[in-house]
Order: sequence, then structure tokens, then C-alpha cells
Amino acid sequence: MNINFLWAKSPKGKGVEGEPLLEHSIQTARVSRDISRHLPLSADDNLAVEKVLFLCCALHDVGKVAKGFQDSLRPDGLLWGRRHEILSTLIASHICPDLGLPGLFSILTHHRSIPANDDTQERCLPWEQLPFDQNSIWLELLTDLNTNRHLLSPFLTKLFDELEIQCDLTKIPTDFNTDGIGISKFWLNRIYQREQAQKQNEDLRRISLLRGLLISSDHLASAGFRSIPPIPIISESVDSILKAELGSKEILPFQTRCGQMQNSGIVKAPTGSGKTLAILLWVARNQSKNGRFYYTLPYTASLNAMFNRIRKMFPEESVGILHHKNAAFLYKLYEEDHSVNAEKNAKNLAGLARELYFPIKVLTPHQILRVVLRGKGWELGLAEFPNACFVFDEIHAYEPLIVGLIIASAKWLQSMGAKLLFASATMPRFLENLLKAELGIPETNVIAPNSEDSRDRTVLDKKRHRISVCDGSLLSHLNDIIIEIRNNPTTKFLIVCNYVATSQEVCRQLEQGNIKEYILLHARFNSEDRSRIEEAITSKTPPRILVATQAIEVSLDIDYDCGYIEPAPIDALAQRFGRVNRKGERPPALITVYEKDSVESNRPIYDPTLVSATIELLKSKNVLSENDLVKILNSVYEKGYTGDLLTCYEQGLNHPSIKEFDKNLIAGTYQDWIESVIEKTDGQIDVLPFKGIDGNGNEVSLKDEFVKRQRNNEYLRAKLLLVPIRVVQFHIAKKKGFIKWNKDFDEWVTTLKYSSKLGLDLKNQFDTVI
Repeated sequence: MNINFLWAKSPKGKGVEGEPLLEHSIQTARVSRDISRHLPLSADDNLAVEKVLFLCCALHDVGKVAKGFQDSLRPDGLLWGRRHEILSTLIASHICPDLGLPGLFSILTHHRSIPANDDTQERCLPWEQLPFDQNSIWLELLTDLNTNRHLLSPFLTKLFDELEIQCDLTKIPTDFNTDGIGISKFWLNRIYQREQAQKQNEDLRRISLLRGLLISSDHLASAGFRSIPPIPIISESVDSILKAELGSKEILPFQTRCGQMQNSGIVKAPTGSGKTLAILLWVARNQSKNGRFYYTLPYTASLNAMFNRIRKMFPEESVGILHHKNAAFLYKLYEEDHSVNAEKNAKNLAGLARELYFPIKVLTPHQILRVVLRGKGWELGLAEFPNACFVFDEIHAYEPLIVGLIIASAKWLQSMGAKLLFASATMPRFLENLLKAELGIPETNVIAPNSEDSRDRTVLDKKRHRISVCDGSLLSHLNDIIIEIRNNPTTKFLIVCNYVATSQEVCRQLEQGNIKEYILLHARFNSEDRSRIEEAITSKTPPRILVATQAIEVSLDIDYDCGYIEPAPIDALAQRFGRVNRKGERPPALITVYEKDSVESNRPIYDPTLVSATIELLKSKNVLSENDLVKILNSVYEKGYTGDLLTCYEQGLNHPSIKEFDKNLIAGTYQDWIESVIEKTDGQIDVLPFKGIDGNGNEVSLKDEFVKRQRNNEYLRAKLLLVPIRVVQFHIAKKKGFIKWNKDFDEWVTTLKYSSKLGLDLKNQFDTVI
């Protein structure tokens, strides 16, 4: 065997060779150099990181020279069961001692966490393969390496020549029989590291930063990438952004002030007034050299819409989207463009969003929480987040626990030089005060339309809506709504419900009334149907009747003529109101708000006290201006968080893993943060319905279609058939026997009814609405 037949990986048994070890090592080192030059660190720090990272990437897989590893890649090879990265660290410690602890530790742990003494979700390095106890497995590793020792020098000579690395290869021993790998065993001990963390040992951050960069370089090279996109200088795009956002209109004074603001701040502006433009102008003003840009929103529908909007302003290859359904969303984009490699391209871009690749990302705040709570891959945040611009849009929409976690994370980001902008169309004064107090935001950096400026005042005085508060519930008045729909065939109607079950019942009764021009939007559709629905309602010819839940509250650019809306707190109602007469270019549109919910639930989604206060204040209004909305908002939330809500907020704000990040840092590990965050905020689980009803009323087998797509290697298309339901709903349905695990599919499957028009139906099979 010669070095040309050393492989980094091979699709064993398929008759096709994999990636040569030499090529992979070269490309990993080269992509790391490009990454290093785009880091938002000082020039000196960038150079220091580049030097060490380049060597780490060149040597990270050199242990794969071992005979056992190479034999395992043959078509008839057996699983080796040994960790090549241990041997890579051993070799690197001999020929590049200047790598030091951070470099050697990064190589050692680029696939596995350090050993653990207790139960953990992590995949850890096996202690028995490490050299510290002179056990037999370590000696077997050395034997495997020494057997192919004759290949090591020519391999490294060729590698270093290609990369122009100066290194003394005479330091490679004739036979490897060393006791160590250049790292003290103490650094692989979690208790020792915790003690070092308490002492604020700076090595832990350096190790973690380098480890994250090595892992990302390895992933990018394996995916075939040799470089990353350049970071756009956003200030250079201001003219094109203004043209795209304003057209022939003039920029408003509050937008100009936002573009002049330095450092962190708050922007408050009504729906449809140009808040997004104000945000982008702030980013252009505050971007640092190599500074990245992160735009967070709470819901996938609004994230998808914002992604499409932002990538029209900047080079497409610079903008990524990151949420739990991003692969499915990207697949639909490629499919619409008739891409022959839609599945492959979508998977690549979805994966890249988790790497250090896109300089602009649209994402949920949970992706930032994954870093500060040290979920898997958290180390990359140390490379991406310094001096970045973060926008937290619609901050009002989160539960108190998440608000507290976001503010705690924002403090941590500020410590890394990041600049933050909190934005909302409906931010209560108490929340504004919390942000100012906790993050040191001065009053001068709170931007809103100014009532004393005539052009800003057109936004605040704009009267888009006439409010009518109606006794009873929406369902009890549905016959009256149906009559209105029949009598006004050119009017566009918006009906917003609090529960999916209510929205489904509205559509059933519309069908019974022979009204067909409706479309329904809620969270219990599969991705395929959800994409179709969102595309329809945001098209140039949207459906005349839109029935929806809270899914339409944030960032969807839709405009209806009148609305019928179930009760909610004023901030949620204001978002719903904003989907009617959106631009205020027509006379005030009628919106009917009902006093009572259509269902009684033992788990109300809104605080009854806030809802009641909102309804009482709306009764005193007829035509509603934006100023009126702000006054009602501050009145309803006058006391801010109280009781259990305050407790939840403070738990998030004072989360010890964030508040004392460095004191809780253990390099080469991660923790299961989802259980402590997502589960507590009632996350979602995907299920596959066995059967469904298509748009023409025909029964279809979703199970058979799922199997068909998988057999055709269309795994993303198969995933598009899964339906998300809340964790609470999942457990109730599972307990009642409606949901079971299917080991053939590796998915949860359900007998609950599904329709492409109505979504997953729970009401008729559960005793209560949940």
C-alpha cells in the first residue's frame, strides 16, 4: 500500500471509493484558513488562531493511517472499534509540540466528548483506549499504528509540501511506544476542569473556540466546501435596501433615527410602518469588521418569510435559515425551482446553517440558547458571536421564561462585544423598562415614531380599524358571519381563532354553508401542506376567506378587509388587527372581537385577567389609532409579570449556566439543554398520520406515500408528511392509544384523522380540547 490508497472514508460495500485521506486533510486545512480570516477577532488573535487551527486541521485525521482503520474501509472489512483521533493526537504531539494544550485537545475531541463517569447523552471517548493506564487496548492501537509506520513519513511529507508547512519530521519515532499523547489526563477529567473553570482558567475558552473551529472545518471540507462566503458590508447595501423597501416613498424620521443609533437599542413601530427597514439601517450602522448578522423571530412562518425577504437584499450564498424545519423549507424552495438535486441541496444548506458558514442567519432564539446553555456544537458561538449584530424581533411574543433566558443571553452576548436591537410592534412599557435596566440601554436608544414630527405622526395617528366588541363567542355568531360573507362577495374576510379545533369547526360550517373560497392556517399541518397554504395566502391573489390561529400574528405580509377575532390580550390582538387594512390606505376597517372564547379549556392559552382587561378597554373605543393601542397595551400590562409569570421570568434571567457561563464551562462536553428549555415551554413532536384526505376529498394512505418516498431515497420529501403536535397533546394521544412508535419507519405514527384542508383533527377524538 502507498499513500495514494489511504482513505479518510469509503462507502464500504458499494464498489465506489471514498475520499482520500491526503485530499481530505489538505482541504480541511485550507477551508480552516478561509474561516480564520473571517473571524470577528482582533488581527493578532485571528493570526494566532489561524496558525494553530491550520496545523490541527492538517493533522486531525492522521491517525487514520493505522492498519485497523484502513482495513475497516475495505468492502469485506470489519468494524475497527478504535478511536483514530487518539492516534492523531499522539502523532501531532511528536511533530508539532507547539500546538500546546488547545491544539492537541481539539484534535483528540473533534468527534467525541471527554469521558464521563455518569449517564450522559453524549458520545464519549472510551477511557480504556487512552494511554493513561497502559491497558491492552491502548497497546493494540499502537500496534495498528506501528504496522503502517512506513506510510506515515511519506504521507506527512506530501501533506506538508502541499500545505507549505515547515515541520521537522525526524521527530517521528521509529516505533510508537510512548505513555502519553501530549495531554495531561487531568484535562480529560470533568471534575478537574470544573475546578479550573471556577478559577476562570482562560485555557478553557481557547480550547473550546479551537475545537469548534476544527469541527466546523472538518464538516465543511467533508461536504465539499473549500471556502465560506465573504461577509457582506451591509452599509454598502443601504441604497438598494432603501429602494427595495420604500419604492417611491420617503424614509420616515424614526427610520432615519434608527439608522443613526449606535450600540444596543429598542425600536417600537406599528405593523406595516416600516419597522424592518429601520432594523436593517441599524445593522448597517453598527456592523463591525467581520461582524455577522443574526435576525431572530419566534415562528417558522415568519422566519421563512423574512429569509425570503433578506436574501433578496444580499447575495443568496450569504444568507442562511436555521430552525427545526429548515431542511423541509429549503427543499420546497429547490423543488419549486425544479432543481434536479433538490433533496441534496436542501440537506447541504440546512447543515451549513449549523456550521460557521453563512454570515447572515435568520433563526429562532432557541438556536442562540443552544450556545449559551452549551448544547451540542455550542463552541461555534465563541467564533461567530463576538461583535455581531443581533436583532430580536417581536420580543413580546415569548413566554416569560424565554424572555428571561433571552435577556440573560443578551447580557452574555454584550460581554463579547455584540450589539443588540429589540424590536416589536407591541412592546409594553414594563418590558421596555426591563430591557433598559438589564442591558443598560439608554433612553436615547429607544426609537419610536415621534408624535411631534408630522411625518411620523401619520403613522401614530393612522386609524386603520373600527372595533366592535360582541357578546358571546365566535362560534355562537358564526351563522351571522356566513351571511356577511354571502352578502359581500368581493370582501376579503379574516377569521382568527385561539384553538386549532375552533378553526377547524369554522371551516366545517363554512363548507356546510356551501362557502368554498376559504383556506385554513394553523400549526397542525404537515410541512408539505403548510408550505402550500403559506404560498397561497401571501400570493398576489390570496384566498377571499382566511381562517387561522395565532400562526398569522407575526411577520406575514397579508391584508384583509375585515376581521372576526376571538379574545386575547391586547398585544396578540394588535398583531391580528395588523393583518386587516395593513397599510391603512383604506377607511378604517371593521374588526369584531368576541368577549368569550368558543371553547372552555382547563389549559387556557392566555391569562384570563389580561384578556378581560383588554376586552373592557376595547369596549370604550370605536375607531382605533396606533396611539390608542399603545395606551391600552400599557394599561393592561401596567403591573408587568406577576405571580407565576414573574417566577418563570426570573428563572430564565438568573439561569446559572448563562449567568456564570465561564464558571460552568467544561471543554469537550455538551449538555442536553432541550429538556430544560423546550420541554418547559411545551415544544413539539412530529407524528406520521396513517391516512389522510386530500384536497379533492379522496382518502389517501400517507403511510404508503411515506414508504414510497423513502424507498426512492427521497428522505426529506418523506419528512414533509410529518405533522407537529405539542408535547402535552402528544402524551395524551399516546396514552389513549392514538400514537405509537413504529420501528420500521423510526417515527411516531398516529391513527388520528388528517386532512390537507383541515390538518390533524384532535377535537372529535379527545374528551376535551387541548
